[in-house]
Amino acid sequence: MVDLEQLVKVSPGEELRLIGTLEPLLEKFQRLHLPGSYADDHNAFVNLIRECMGRKQTLSVSDYEDWLFQESQNEQNFANIISYLRLVTAIQICFEVEKFCHVIPELDPLCPEAWCREEVIPMCAEGDEVHLVALTDVLHVPLQIVIVDISPTEEPNTHIIYESPEALPLVPCVTLLYRPGHYDIIYK
Repeated sequence: MVDLEQLVKVSPGEELRLIGTLEPLLEKFQRLHLPGSYADDHNAFVNLIRECMGRKQTLSVSDYEDWLFQESQNEQNFANIISYLRLVTAIQICFEVEKFCHVIPELDPLCPEAWCREEVIPMCAEGDEVHLVALTDVLHVPLQIVIVDISPTEEPNTHIIYESPEALPLVPCVTLLYRPGHYDIIYK
């Protein structure tokens, strides 16, 4: 679940930390042979975070929710942001290839870029848990998945992908609902 009220209360320091985690990636991107427009997509992501920071200071929680919803309707801007997050994921997989080789049998440790060009970067490529692990390794944003299947259990199966270390300020946890073949963000 994403508690939007809690999201509004996230400190500007956390948002700046998030932007800061992305700074070393340009150099890594330049060393790889990956397609994509890193600078444009990075700027779209950073500009959205900065815009969120400004809007949170001037809008009520409900007005902020409305603004955020309207922003999410800007298909081109969000396509750039999704493209950027895919690049971030690919960069992480390429630079931490040893970590991912055992869970991705077809990942060639000598040329992980080839796998990422086919399985991570294209917008039509399906995201998988390994993609989420790579992304949260970079962003350090708490993430859990609630898995819904046909198992006769009273409680859904919850899988924590990343937990915020004690040293970081309290950051809202993002919860994804997973149904076979599809993830949705759960809003509280």
